[in-house]
Order: sequence, then structure tokens, then C-alpha cells
Amino acid sequence: MQLLLSSPEITCEHCIATIQRVADATDGVTFVSGDPDRRTFIVEVDGGAVFDQFGAALASEGYPLGEVATEPQEAHGTKTPDWAPAAYRIERTDMGANVNYDCYCGCDAGFALDRSRADQPTESCCCGNHILVGPDAGERIAGKLDDPSAYRVDVQTATMPWGQPLQVAVAIPVEG
Repeated sequence: MQLLLSSPEITCEHCIATIQRVADATDGVTFVSGDPDRRTFIVEVDGGAVFDQFGAALASEGYPLGEVATEPQEAHGTKTPDWAPAAYRIERTDMGANVNYDCYCGCDAGFALDRSRADQPTESCCCGNHILVGPDAGERIAGKLDDPSAYRVDVQTATMPWGQPLQVAVAIPVEG
């Protein structure tokens, strides 16, 4: 039977791809299509027990099933040509700090700063943003991108939990 399902956590195509991966890994479930704007997807399921298994697998991936909305849902934000993270949430960790922000795509994106490493790779969001935190992050991030000309870089300074101000650089794709 074909089912129209929804999850309130769907915000982008990456979310739909994750749901498709879960469907592909569940015997008796076939992914048909997905619509991130409506936070819905369609699957073909062999029966109730399979549906229960699929629902549990989705929930464990962070996509619990919810009510199907009849109107498109508002995204967390809209990417504009000058979009930049409005604020960073910084939390001390054993290794350093987690530096997170609310991305326009709806993700809680961020960087896990490890103070024991002099040079860390960037971390990225499902929409293609890359983030780097540390001294001269604004200059260093370009060297870590495949095509720096395809990004606009926003650099802000944030104070870490131990009192040190560090640069937070977010490379935002110019297209898409």
C-alpha cells in the first residue's frame, strides 16, 4: 500500500535523502518521492509490521512521523544574498567547544573545536555551508574549500568559554 507520511523535522533535500536511505534499508519499504516544502514523503509498504519497523527506524534517525500538513511549512529561514548566522551558541566541551548556529535550511549546524589540534578540517551543513573556528579562520577557510570562488565567507568573532576570542568563518555557497 502507498502512504503519504510526514515528519516535522524535514527541512531540506538532505532530509529527504536520509529518509530514502532508511526506506532502502528496510525490507518491504520502497521510497516513492519526497517534498521538503510540505515536509512529506511517499512510500510503498508491504504491511503494518513493516510500517512499524520503518517508523521506528525513521525516529532513530531523527525523523519521527507526524501529522501531514495541508499547506507548505515555513522554513526556518531564507537564504538571501547577505545571509549570515545571526548568533552563535557556544558550549564548553572536554576538548574545547561546540560552536553552533541556526542555518537558513533549518539545521542546527556547527563546529566541534578541538583545542589540542592546530589545524582542523571544516565541518559542513546539509545545504553546503562550511564552518571553521580558530585563529585566522577567515583566511584559512578558503584553503580548505574545493572551489573558494563558489563561496562567500562571513567572519565573526566569538568568545570561547575560556575567555579567548576566536574567528568563526562560515563559507556560504553563492549559488543554490
